[in-house]
Amino acid sequence: MENKHKYSLCIYCADIGNVRHHYKESVANSGKKRSYKVNEILPTCVECNALLGSKNPSYEECCYFLYDKVSQRHKSIISMPNWDEDELEELSGHLKRQIKASLTMKKIHLERLEKLIQNAQSNTTYEDIKDILCIEY
Repeated sequence: MENKHKYSLCIYCADIGNVRHHYKESVANSGKKRSYKVNEILPTCVECNALLGSKNPSYEECCYFLYDKVSQRHKSIISMPNWDEDELEELSGHLKRQIKASLTMKKIHLERLEKLIQNAQSNTTYEDIKDILCIEY
């Protein structure tokens, strides 16, 4: 029996990939009842999967598309100024916790964007990813 709670990394941004992305056009947009063939799905995070929707361009195009969408979606956190430890020490209570949490989210989103642009600039294909993940055909 397959473990339904198995986590892996998102093939686009390397966040937790706990949902499946149907990367083949025939599966996602066929108009027929969807079939879930193992060789036509790959792990993605919730955000990448939702942003892609039924789009099925090449892996490279998906990464560029996601880079634009994620950077636009989280621009308020990404553009937040950095705070050093001395500045944070001047704060207290809820404000300090909120600033620290925002800085952590900024770091996470910047790492995701870095991974997206690296993947977009690579020559990786969906077939390469399936080979790396050892998905059998």
